[in-house]
Amino acid sequence: MPSAALLEWQDARATRLDELHDIHATIGGTSRGRRWRTQQINWAITLRLAGEFQGFARDLHTLSADCFADWACGGNPAARGVATAVLTQNRQLDRGNAQPSSLGSDFGRLGLNFWTSLAAQDRRTPSRQTHLERLNDARNAITHSRPAELQTLEAAGYPITMPTIRTWRRALSALATTMDAVMADHLAHLFGRVRPW
Repeated sequence: MPSAALLEWQDARATRLDELHDIHATIGGTSRGRRWRTQQINWAITLRLAGEFQGFARDLHTLSADCFADWACGGNPAARGVATAVLTQNRQLDRGNAQPSSLGSDFGRLGLNFWTSLAAQDRRTPSRQTHLERLNDARNAITHSRPAELQTLEAAGYPITMPTIRTWRRALSALATTMDAVMADHLAHLFGRVRPW
């Protein structure tokens, strides 16, 4: 069973992204060929995709921290509050991109080697991690108005076009599913209990 964070990614977050994809199709059409009027929309979708994935990751971390605190503190609400605060204090996902280093650091607080665990769950994780890195490179280049970095990404095979954005979105969707399963398994194993979701 998926967590509330994954369900949100698959429903409300997906709907918001789909709305931008629909706007893109309205402006540029759906047939193959170069689109001259869609660069800004491509950039907007890229920014939104990075933001929605960060929101998913933060939600999953919060659910995981809450579960950890509940199970570790045995029904003591004061201790639970302290544990939750420690697990989420100065969380990188609250102030920066959902990049591999911030995900590894924040989820690592819960007692696992995050990327190693994800790769053990799904061998395609390293490729998806690379897509996440390139998405964040694009997001930063767009946000901070660094056209040279966008050109570097394009030269490396990552032009900010709909095919690239669709590839990133598929990679993040698969990564989200893997993250969700890994966290449920980790918490269950750590505490010797049934998976929390």
